[in-house]
Amino acid sequence: MKSGRSVKELSSPCLKVFLLYDDFELARRAKLRLDAAAARCGEVQYQVTPWRSDLLEQPAWADAALAEALDADLMLLALGHTVFLPPALQRWLEVWATCRTVPDAAAGLLVPAKTSHATLLLGSELESFARRHGLTWLAELQSSQRPDPSTASAAMLEDLRLREHGMTPLLRDVLSGPAPYRFFGLNE
Repeated sequence: MKSGRSVKELSSPCLKVFLLYDDFELARRAKLRLDAAAARCGEVQYQVTPWRSDLLEQPAWADAALAEALDADLMLLALGHTVFLPPALQRWLEVWATCRTVPDAAAGLLVPAKTSHATLLLGSELESFARRHGLTWLAELQSSQRPDPSTASAAMLEDLRLREHGMTPLLRDVLSGPAPYRFFGLNE
């Protein structure tokens, strides 16, 4: 489809990164990694627009964030406290992916160095989202902080505790659904 403008006019010399985060320290590390990558590439201009992911629950903030993210080349999620994508964030990402103005945009996930099984599930969920919308997936990038082996057991216990009390979207649907059939079993 011809828009009347040349490709040169449409491309911008500035890489635009939209950084969604739920952990300020992880967002700071993401920015430092972007700085280091830009330094290795030479004279690269880039612009990072950070947004706290919990603000997307409010429609006015979600609209403002969407307006800023539409022309992002990279959607980078720095999620250290998120186990499952909240519905508001999921809806917002779907709208962004559908309405984005950069056809060859990429998405990536920056996770804490102490990754858990739940983090892998989040990465898998985001990877399928990226593939569904034709985004280049940059995989899960670990923050530069190295885990302390002495806290591995504590981290495992914390992960188990989070999974024990975590409410998955499927479990939420099951619990909010209609009551199960009565008199279905033999001994009722």
